[in-house]
Amino acid sequence: MPKWLQRFIMVLLTWWLLFLFLQPFADINPIGHPRALVVYVIGISLILYVATFWPQWWPFWGIITIAAMIGGLWAIVPLKLPFGLSWLTAYLRTFSAATSKFLRVGGIDVPTVLSMTLIITLVAFLLLLTVVVRFYPGAIAIVLSYLLAVHIFNGNDLTTQFIQLAVLTGLMAMLHLYGNHWWPLLIGCTLISGVTLGLAWLSTSTSLNEQLADISVPFRDRLNQRGFYAGIQTYINGSRRTGYTENSRVLGGPVYDDPTPVFTATSAEASYYRVAVDATYTGTGWQPGVNQSQTVPLDGAIMRDPNASVDYGPAQSTTLIFNGSKSFLPLPYGQLTFTGGQPDPTTDFLLNTATRRVSTINQSRFQRIDIQVQPKQITSAQLTAATSNRQQVGSRYLQLPSTLPKRVKQLAEKITAKAQTPYEKVLAIQNYLKSDPRFTYSKTDAQLTPPGHDYVDYFLFDAPIGYCDNFSSAMVVLCRSIGLPARWAKGFNTGTFIGGSGQHKEYVIRNSNAHSWPEVYFTNLGWLPFEPTPGFNDPATPQENIPAASANNSVFDSTPSSSSVSSSAPVSRKPSTSSPSATKTHSRSSLSNVPWLVISLLIVSLLLIILAFWQLPALVAWLIGIGLTTTRFPRRYRLLLWSLRRIQHRPASQTLSAYAKIIDTRLGEQTNMSRLTQAYEQMIFGKTTVNPETLALSLQALRRQLFAYRQRAFHVKHN
Repeated sequence: MPKWLQRFIMVLLTWWLLFLFLQPFADINPIGHPRALVVYVIGISLILYVATFWPQWWPFWGIITIAAMIGGLWAIVPLKLPFGLSWLTAYLRTFSAATSKFLRVGGIDVPTVLSMTLIITLVAFLLLLTVVVRFYPGAIAIVLSYLLAVHIFNGNDLTTQFIQLAVLTGLMAMLHLYGNHWWPLLIGCTLISGVTLGLAWLSTSTSLNEQLADISVPFRDRLNQRGFYAGIQTYINGSRRTGYTENSRVLGGPVYDDPTPVFTATSAEASYYRVAVDATYTGTGWQPGVNQSQTVPLDGAIMRDPNASVDYGPAQSTTLIFNGSKSFLPLPYGQLTFTGGQPDPTTDFLLNTATRRVSTINQSRFQRIDIQVQPKQITSAQLTAATSNRQQVGSRYLQLPSTLPKRVKQLAEKITAKAQTPYEKVLAIQNYLKSDPRFTYSKTDAQLTPPGHDYVDYFLFDAPIGYCDNFSSAMVVLCRSIGLPARWAKGFNTGTFIGGSGQHKEYVIRNSNAHSWPEVYFTNLGWLPFEPTPGFNDPATPQENIPAASANNSVFDSTPSSSSVSSSAPVSRKPSTSSPSATKTHSRSSLSNVPWLVISLLIVSLLLIILAFWQLPALVAWLIGIGLTTTRFPRRYRLLLWSLRRIQHRPASQTLSAYAKIIDTRLGEQTNMSRLTQAYEQMIFGKTTVNPETLALSLQALRRQLFAYRQRAFHVKHN
């Protein structure tokens, strides 16, 4: 096979390898400009591909490659500056600060500037290894190492990625070993296609992962005894971890995921789980407000929204089982009837009517709770007609600090200028925070609020990057500033689905699923949750009347795979002082939305098509011999002539007999093409009948000649 074709195929395979790396990377580190990244990958691929033909010009290609990398960095990390010396200075300063912070706190999540620099560099390096140096094992090893790190440190299920990597390794090996041999390469690619389907079936139809985990228990136990995993977790999570906390008085700054399970929920549907609500915004965070210590026994072990006069749907069973027991009780939305558990909800539960926090009489910890959940039944007409009577819930849900800058209220009025009803105003604020391109979701790049600045104001106008605490606090404050009663809820998002079906679906909720969101009051409808954080959707949020534009702004699943939380301690960075927030969601790129099996089979099929095209004349000679008859032969002969143009072009003035002799000479000593041409001319001009069996034998011999000719051409080109 010519070197240019081998290298082109290797470029395609390297793109697949980059996809395997970028998919989990984007799950953890948001890629704000995926289109720019795609353009960069294509551009750097072309530069290095062309460079392989003139390697003696390596200084020139090196300069072009570095220039392309700098251009890619500017496109992906513009830093709100035009390209130039000022941007380069700002980039170097930001990169230095981000690197220093990352080395101090650790983690598998890295700041955006650092992560994008890593992507830009690694893309060029992997293409250099595979296309220029042709050392594909090194590229495979790099991607494998990263996938293993993500799987071990972050807990991502990367079974499909490992399967694809195995298939890709086989394809690269086949191309490297048998690039000059048609049949071994074709058979090898076909076998790898079968292996792809087989491994995909094994990963879903057997307990292969569990068996491997059981076999590795002794080895992992020895590592654990030596403190290996403890050291890793300390490095990964840093000193500021995600998780639910009671103290939310000071919010802001970067946080790092803690994957420790908190509880397991068994229910028919996924749900948000609220622990408590805070009413007083201080300018730096949240406090419960008045009556924070008043508790009353649950009336008949039933808990509902006392401000709502609505119908409730059919009851669905939910069971919460806590990991190691907990001092707080996260609860789904709706009318809740406690039917059992430890402790006994019928005698031991107390409710704080202000914070909606459930506790126990003797301060015993929650271990297992059985609940019958009836969701609110609210129609679009009710939402459209709903008013918001602030007097029914009290002025504390309109409270704002006197130091709040006026531009916050002005922004809220601008956002809701075209809204006619309270519900439309709430939606306008939610959609602004969730879909405006100025705002970026990131837990590692969130900024600490400078002294003397308001937390929400600083997020809205100066540093529009953060996680759920930023977005939810901003929505509550914006709603309050235009007279809509709102409060700040904290608890956990839906977690991760782990199995089950019907009424018995199981979800694991971890510390990394700690979350916060706003609740807005509507007359007769009570307190309704909303979700302004990009990438998250609360199943209890009213959906009937949300405009299509808003619904389409989110490109994420309704159940994010991870979450992040803010620390409630200012700068002390104690592991136990993190407040609820949201996990880092999937990148806004569509990298993770493409079925991996389709991609792998598509690339294998593309490789087979390329190889078949290279052996086109032999393939055509084989196809036209199938079911050959006298009447079909003339048309099939003309198809054979068309395919032979890849070996020898035939001028319009040249006779078929002369052309056939040239083909026979090129292919060897036999005269198969001449015999076929003579038979064709006899049938067309002499109207003579020819035995189809004789024609089939000549075609078989010609096919073998064509195949051998291409094999010789491969070796000549290679040498």
